[in-house]
Amino acid sequence: MEKRRVEFNWRWELLKYGLIILMYLMVAPFLVHAVELVRAALGGEATKKPYLFIAGGTLGNTAMVVHIAVGVALTALVPLQLVGVIRWRLTAFHRVTGVILIGLALLASIGGLTFIAIRGTIGGPVMSLGFSLYGVCVMTAAVRTLQTALKSDRIRHGQWALRFFWLAIGSWLYRLHYVLWYLVTGGAWSNPDFSGAFDKLQNFAFFLPYLAVVQIWIFYRTV
Repeated sequence: MEKRRVEFNWRWELLKYGLIILMYLMVAPFLVHAVELVRAALGGEATKKPYLFIAGGTLGNTAMVVHIAVGVALTALVPLQLVGVIRWRLTAFHRVTGVILIGLALLASIGGLTFIAIRGTIGGPVMSLGFSLYGVCVMTAAVRTLQTALKSDRIRHGQWALRFFWLAIGSWLYRLHYVLWYLVTGGAWSNPDFSGAFDKLQNFAFFLPYLAVVQIWIFYRTV
């Protein structure tokens, strides 16, 4: 029985590493695009992205630059926390990286929420509501992940860390949904001003369904 369990764990870890590598390959274009946005803002080309930056809007522009820059680092680093070798053998690295990720998540959320409070979003009230809820969820998951780690509550820490992982890659999932939708439908029910039915659904669909699946997974793992 023990031999079969070890074999299963080995295969599961190999599959997980493969999925992480695949994820990095898929995330790469998103990271490059985000870096380009930050470069444009810092290079004085902010007005070329009027839906994000405006001339003279120092506070709002700064909040968005922080949100994007920190979000890039968060998306790039958070998959490393899934690597078993790091969690089991490099525990100090896992803990330090975890604290950094918590800090990045809080900064990204504060930057995004500040931007929404100052300017709103291109998609109007529905998008502002969805993205604000997302920011609050990220902050909550980040804080709870840290709290459970400090209490050495490994079970709840793992549960909150799983929620945090899916929320941390939410920006990428949002864009991935659009890529897949346009490939399949050509952009049905989606408008440039994000007022279409698909656009409105997307304001919540890039994070709430994933949290629901995680909750179902946690439930069946604990019963």
